[in-house]
Amino acid sequence: MRNLFNFIIRNSHWMLAVILIAFSFYLVFAHNSYQRSVYLTSANNVMGWIYNVSNNAISFVHLRKSNQLLLEQNAKLESELYQLKSHISKISDVDSTNLQAFVTDSVPQPQFTFIPAEVVNLSYSGANNFITINKGLKDGVKPDMGVISQRGVVGVVSNVTENFSLVIPIINPMFRLSAKLNNSENYGSLSWNGDNINEAQLSELPKHEIYNQGDTVVTSFSRIFPKQLIIGFVSSIGDSKDDNFNTFTVELATDFYSLQNVLVISDLYYDEQKELEDAAER
Repeated sequence: MRNLFNFIIRNSHWMLAVILIAFSFYLVFAHNSYQRSVYLTSANNVMGWIYNVSNNAISFVHLRKSNQLLLEQNAKLESELYQLKSHISKISDVDSTNLQAFVTDSVPQPQFTFIPAEVVNLSYSGANNFITINKGLKDGVKPDMGVISQRGVVGVVSNVTENFSLVIPIINPMFRLSAKLNNSENYGSLSWNGDNINEAQLSELPKHEIYNQGDTVVTSFSRIFPKQLIIGFVSSIGDSKDDNFNTFTVELATDFYSLQNVLVISDLYYDEQKELEDAAER
């Protein structure tokens, strides 16, 4: 302790100088609007740079994992393409040249296209969670578009500006989605009870529904999502408010802790379907 006091006494003039300089800066920025605006602008630039560096570092950490998921997805697509060609070759009496022409020339315009986007902000610490992505109106993103990750469903676009979009994710009590077990014709309602960001609840499935732990949960009827998109996997059976129905706990396929990139779903026929259904409800 004596050494500390001796150090303070020996360097008291330097410490006094630092305190006076800091107080001078405070007076300058507190009582002069121009200097204060310069300070705030500089501070925002510095903080923006820090956040940018931080996001780049986090993206680099998850780069290996993202690349692995891309490779797995490409392998899956290649497999499905090979199965399609094999099936066509079995049911068609054409040579390989005609088969290739059939595959490439007779494919209709797809109903769904995908807009890639990056996550720039993600809230998952409370109940009303949200995601901000860096694509907006100028990129073709509109409210009520579905959002998916490389693993499964993420959420629905809520609000859109010129350059950004706000997404309501599965892990928000406002989110609702029609879903079913992969090998079943019965569908229920998927929602989130606010307890665990890795799990959601699939309710309103009949008691006679046959299930196994690990069964895949996919989308069913939805104006926003295509059918058969993966949502998650059954982890257990939960408490149901109705004795005639089951409620399942679903382990979500999307990992919101490491979510970096998403795809926004653009449906070619969305406006047509919405207009038809809205007219029927009036």
